[in-house]
Amino acid sequence: MGVIVTFYSYKGGVGRSMALANIAVLLGQRRQRVLVVDWDLEAPGVERYFSSSFTVSTGGGGLIQLLLDASRKQAKPYSKYLWKVSLGGGAEISLLTSGREQDPQYAKHLEEFDWNRFFAASDGGVVFEDLRAQWKRDFDFVLIDSRTGLSDIGGICTILLPDIIVAMFTANYQSLYGTRDVMRLAQQARQKLAHQRMALTVLPLPARFGTRGEFHEAQKWIARFEEAFAEFFDDWLPSKTRSKDILEQIKIPQVDYFGFGERLAVVEQGTNDPEGMGFVYNKVARLLHGNFANLKEVFDLGAFESPPAREQDASPVAGAVSAPGVVASASDGYQFDVFVSYARNPLTDDWMRDMITLLNEWIEETSGRTARIFFDVKELEVSLSLTHAAENALRHSKMMLALISPRYFVGKWTIAEWRTFAARERMLSPRRSIIVPAVIQGGDAFPVWARDHEWVDLRKFAAGPKIQPNSPLYFRLNEAIMGLAKIVSQTIAGAPAFNKKWPVVLPTQLDAADVS
Repeated sequence: MGVIVTFYSYKGGVGRSMALANIAVLLGQRRQRVLVVDWDLEAPGVERYFSSSFTVSTGGGGLIQLLLDASRKQAKPYSKYLWKVSLGGGAEISLLTSGREQDPQYAKHLEEFDWNRFFAASDGGVVFEDLRAQWKRDFDFVLIDSRTGLSDIGGICTILLPDIIVAMFTANYQSLYGTRDVMRLAQQARQKLAHQRMALTVLPLPARFGTRGEFHEAQKWIARFEEAFAEFFDDWLPSKTRSKDILEQIKIPQVDYFGFGERLAVVEQGTNDPEGMGFVYNKVARLLHGNFANLKEVFDLGAFESPPAREQDASPVAGAVSAPGVVASASDGYQFDVFVSYARNPLTDDWMRDMITLLNEWIEETSGRTARIFFDVKELEVSLSLTHAAENALRHSKMMLALISPRYFVGKWTIAEWRTFAARERMLSPRRSIIVPAVIQGGDAFPVWARDHEWVDLRKFAAGPKIQPNSPLYFRLNEAIMGLAKIVSQTIAGAPAFNKKWPVVLPTQLDAADVS
């Protein structure tokens, strides 16, 4: 039975089609039966990577024609829509192109194709289920080039069809956390399919990663990758292996030469240069070929020694700001000192990341110890269901720092987080506050149920361009954050003993009064 692998990225420009094409060639050269499907219908063209190096036999009308025929109940066997790519030596791969090369009215057909009608009136779900079964029977690997972003069409590639998703991203926050959030959505939606599926396996794959001359910055981003995708590595990585060791070895380097035209690195450069793109593509191809059971053979894990487990390193959390020398330890029931609650805003998110780092520096200055802070960076609010990481942090954090903006008290997620800690406060005797609000944008109006907490005003610092170091505003920001750090440190120190019965309020449990 074959494996269907979707190559996905939240943002464009990550080299997704290039990676798929190179890995398809490597699998084909291993005499695997490979089908490549170009599902990026709005921006197709994966076939050009093959035509630059191999003989491509055209013929079939491609995916759009297959869909049009299926919608009219006139579909032929899927093999009639395929092209063939000869790799030499008898090896070949099959290619289901978008169809634009064969269809002079491709743009018109794509624009007019009604996906809702296809699923409702043409049994689209049955069509894809049948295709999936046939592909898995006829091929060892089906590699799908998915469109970017978040869409209903993309859900076919990320939820309905695949067994594995190669989740590609670059070293920027939108790409990293957008990809992470869509993978969370895919795993949740997968559980609701009418047809039973095995759980999705997600392989995070950093791309266009430059390290020369920027070693320290590169290490910071590797740490961010590790935190963001921890929950997905946990699904298939042995517990004694650090995901950082895998990420270090599969990050696809930025090679300017292959940014010109559609070239195949595994053909022109080969796979033996450790600093080459082909070297990484070969590792991924080998990992897929071995169905993830050959980790020790693919990765040089012997070169890395995992550090001994420490109490404060319990359960890695995606998106969290983790600091060494944690105030709380797992032995007292808490895994975090501070849960940061905020409404996502692209205009202030970068500022908040910097502010949280500065806050922890001042916490260490004022208390002598750094805090473990859960700051779950979100690019998308994809569901009202808690991730395991978020629920764990809500229940196992000593206090909440609420970064208040105009959207804070209208978002179900942030209201539920506030309600969670407020419910805990009502259980305390004597009553004390474990919520510290800091206003970063907006006015002074709090809902009635949130007015009994004193708040810190950071509005003058969060708006506008990045504050330059050593400027007068920078020093005032430091003073303000120092004051906030003292309040946070005192709240941490006065936190109650952990109680396994701490409640967690879910967004789905809120009523109209909560969001009014």
